[in-house]
This record gives sequence, C-alpha cells and structure tokens, in this order.
Amino acid sequence: MTSSLIRRLALALLIIALLVGGIWWAKRPKPIAVVVVEIDQGKVESSIANTRAGTVEACQRTKLSATMGGRIEVLAVKEGDRVQKGQLLMKLWNDDQQAQSTLAQTQVQSAQKRVVEACTVAANAEAEAKRQSALFQKGFVSGSRDDQARADAQARRATCDAAKADVVQAQARVSATQVEQKRTVLYAPFAGTVAKIVGR
Repeated sequence: MTSSLIRRLALALLIIALLVGGIWWAKRPKPIAVVVVEIDQGKVESSIANTRAGTVEACQRTKLSATMGGRIEVLAVKEGDRVQKGQLLMKLWNDDQQAQSTLAQTQVQSAQKRVVEACTVAANAEAEAKRQSALFQKGFVSGSRDDQARADAQARRATCDAAKADVVQAQARVSATQVEQKRTVLYAPFAGTVAKIVGR
C-alpha cells in the first residue's frame, strides 16, 4: 500500500466518524430543564404534590390538642412561628383547677399538723402506759388502771397512724389536681414550625 492510499483511507474513516458523531449529536435526548431555588423560611401559601418529580416531607410532624375542651385563655403562637421544644403553645382557662390545687396543698399542710399533734399525744400515752405498767408490777395501781392506760395508748397510736394516712391522701389529691392542670396546657414536643392552628 502506498502512502497516498493510507491517507485516503484515514480521511474516509475520519469523515465517517464525523458523520456518525453528527447524527448522534442531532438525535440525542434533550436535557431536562431544572430550575434551582434557594430554600428560605416563610409562610406556606400553597402546596403541590407531584409524585413523578419527588416529594419533600417533614422529618417530624404532629397534631396537638388538649385532652379536654374549654375556653382558650392563652394562645402563645401563630401560624408560621418557629418554636423550641417545651415552649408554651396554648393554655385553656383553668382557674377552677388552680383553686382546687391550692385547696389540696392547704389540706396537706393541715394534715401534717394533725400528724404532729396526734403522734405527740400518742407518744405521751405510750409513756404513761409504761409508767402505769411499772406501778402495777410494784402493786401501787390496780390491773384495770394498767389495762386502761395500755388501751388509751393503742387508741392514740391508731389516731396517729390515721393522721399519717390523711397526709398521704391529701398529697394524692394534690397530684391529681396537677395532672388535671397539665391537661389544659400544650407545650411543643420538639422544635419546629407551627403549620396550622384550629381554634380561637
């Protein structure tokens, strides 16, 4: 083969390659137009769902409501507000429950004072029963006097124990009123944005 023939063959191959490349370039699929937008915080005006392009969902989402009905006293947020975990969102009117809680706490204090009084009397009665028992053993008092002193000490001790039970009951009443008050308040369970408020 001569060099001119090699040159012609190389030129023909180059032309064929250019033709194939041109046809491929003309028939290639057109790229999809993409619009890039920077994400910013703001009020949600509308929402669009397109399953072909993809969806964006919140990592955490919850619907909150008080477990009981009532009149809203404090609405601490509005739609679109950013909130932190534990932040107050809403409070229902609960002055009656606060009064019940105050009353229950007062009853605890009264019951504790009754315990001091009843248990002091019981301790004195038990000491008196021991003295009467010692005197009975020496023959200075009758057996009925000793029995009466022991019975009085037991009765006073029972009164002391009952007063202690009253304190426990009053403290349980305080806990119950606190649970009722918590049912009238909503706090944010996690940091986020308030999407919608239904209530006035």
